[in-house]
Amino acid sequence: MVLTNAQILEQGRLHFEAIRTRELLTPPSYLYPDMGYDDAYAIASAMVEEYKRAGYTESGKKVGLTSNVMRKHAGIEEPDYGILFHELCYANESELRHDAFAKPRVEAELCFKLKRDLVGEHITADEVLAATEYVVPALEIVDIRQKVDRPRKIYDTVADNASFGAYVLGDTPIRPYQVDLGLVGFVFEHNNRQTEVSCGAAVLDHPANAVAWLAARFTQLGNPLKAGEMVMSGSAITILDAAQGDHFRCRYGRFGEVSVQFV
Repeated sequence: MVLTNAQILEQGRLHFEAIRTRELLTPPSYLYPDMGYDDAYAIASAMVEEYKRAGYTESGKKVGLTSNVMRKHAGIEEPDYGILFHELCYANESELRHDAFAKPRVEAELCFKLKRDLVGEHITADEVLAATEYVVPALEIVDIRQKVDRPRKIYDTVADNASFGAYVLGDTPIRPYQVDLGLVGFVFEHNNRQTEVSCGAAVLDHPANAVAWLAARFTQLGNPLKAGEMVMSGSAITILDAAQGDHFRCRYGRFGEVSVQFV
């Protein structure tokens, strides 16, 4: 650890407050060039504690930057990870206040509901599917609390709780072996214009691989994936900025569509 406990708590508080103030922060790696994963996750944990003090409760975990296009977009070589909250889970077709976020962006992905714990550093995709109650199409509202006018490191995105803002769940659950999740289609629309077509295989070749990676990472951190948790498996499409008034929708073929409006 490079940061002191006081610095960790301050960074966690500032990242949480940035949601309300919408004042973007200098990425912590610029302030502390020698910081590492332990420092980054400690900041994220301090931020999670700020959420809890404000009345939020954990609902699961997320992995981000799982597609090649997203890692290239962020200039980062590996996935990141963070915590989800019940109070920031929204129903399909929700209207969200744009000013409830610092700098919202939207991604499309699949969300896994676990029926069993996933503990271990060598979890397989088959073990993920066996531990899954169902999978549901979703949109993630990514909320970057840091300035992005300069290259960021993986430590910065981890410290920002993987830029989690909120998530919107679809209405059509998919049973784990009902279909090859790598073949689930994504047709993404922004203000009723199609912007991208993708599939589940864009996420580490299969979304269950992303959940397996996340299970190993959180096992290492002493906070494994647990039965009942929701797990966001990472976006199959390129992230898009969200302005007030914007509408986003992703069509998932026979598994329905998920949409959100910013007001």
